[in-house]
Amino acid sequence: MTFSKRTFLALAMAAGLSPLTALAEGEDDPIPGIDVIIERDPSVVPIAQDPLSGAQVEKFNSLKGAERSAFLAAIITRSVLDVGTEASPDAIREALTRQMGNSWCGPCRMVDGVMENTLKLPDEGLTIVLRVKK
Repeated sequence: MTFSKRTFLALAMAAGLSPLTALAEGEDDPIPGIDVIIERDPSVVPIAQDPLSGAQVEKFNSLKGAERSAFLAAIITRSVLDVGTEASPDAIREALTRQMGNSWCGPCRMVDGVMENTLKLPDEGLTIVLRVKK
């Protein structure tokens, strides 16, 4: 059986878009909790990942409104300082709290059962992704 160029391209596209390719990616099974992922702009490769501990998640769940933003900002600030930055801890915490606003989530979006919020520290060239898995 000979394949025409059009048939070959159609089969290649069908194979590439099949659900099997999604399963081949792996390592994306959400584990319940909140992850803080720090990326250096414009890369999409994380340079640090810091999941919240069980005690931190419990404390986070006990807080309301702006207290949640302040709590997460403090945790993220420690992670950002570990990566190495020039900004002061207070400046980082203030920038993060301002972006999260009175709601810890700010402009969150839900994707495949995972809530995600992206924060930027442009002066440091960093992107922080907050990922909440239920």
